[in-house]
Amino acid sequence: MGDIFRNKFFIILLIVACVLTLSTIILNLSGHGSIVSDITNLILTPFQKFANILKSSVSGFAAYFTEFNRMKEEIEELRIQLEAANARDQEYWRLKDQNDVFHSFYEFKREHTDFEFQHAKIRTGDSGNYLSILTINKGSFHKIEKDMPVIASKGTEKVIIGYVSEVSFMYSKVTSFIRTGAAIGVYIERTEETGVIAGAFEYEKEGFCRLIDLPKDADLAIGDRIYSSGSGGIYPAGLYIGEVVDIEADPPSHTMAGKVKPAMDFNEIKDVMVVLSFERKFY
Repeated sequence: MGDIFRNKFFIILLIVACVLTLSTIILNLSGHGSIVSDITNLILTPFQKFANILKSSVSGFAAYFTEFNRMKEEIEELRIQLEAANARDQEYWRLKDQNDVFHSFYEFKREHTDFEFQHAKIRTGDSGNYLSILTINKGSFHKIEKDMPVIASKGTEKVIIGYVSEVSFMYSKVTSFIRTGAAIGVYIERTEETGVIAGAFEYEKEGFCRLIDLPKDADLAIGDRIYSSGSGGIYPAGLYIGEVVDIEADPPSHTMAGKVKPAMDFNEIKDVMVVLSFERKFY
């Protein structure tokens, strides 16, 4: 208790309080109470204004956070709706692409009543700069056997992808026609001259193949479209293979050879058809 009265600030505060109290009593007794009221109002008014400002600020701050939380909830709801819309859009395009594939092959089937198909999806491809071996999600359970041709659809064209090289119960391996050592009997659409599409190592890694075994007087030009001739027994005739992008000499045959770009990028293929049966030609 003695320590409190030895505190200078407390003593000064006590003196001021006593003076104010005594002054108030004297002024009230002398009939000047209004002065006390004015002084009190003068002292309290700034504090009241500050209190009002503080109250408004707190209310505004609370309202801001309430609005912020509401907007946050709306944004989250819109995000969920957008994700659902994107999912529906992706599903629509997936089904549309698949429907286009089926429709295209249905028309092809009408033209080739002796063909029997099995739809399959690409699962994986081998590593490297360009895919030359693909895995499909159908196997012997789906009547697939080795050496069956595998084709895809590109617009109105039916395009050769390769042949079934390995079969398991529920999946199969497909070797593309650009694989080194692979060969297809073909013809040039413009001239109807025949030749062979052959896989070559130096071309395979770039995603191309070679057109060889042409007649010595063959008329070959850049841009010529190449189709399967049906010879050899693996591939049906009339399937699009690709386009000549370069012409070079073929020393072994003393003729010209063509560098051919496949009609489809094997890295982008999603759906294929395995030709289960067709009328084969072995000449």
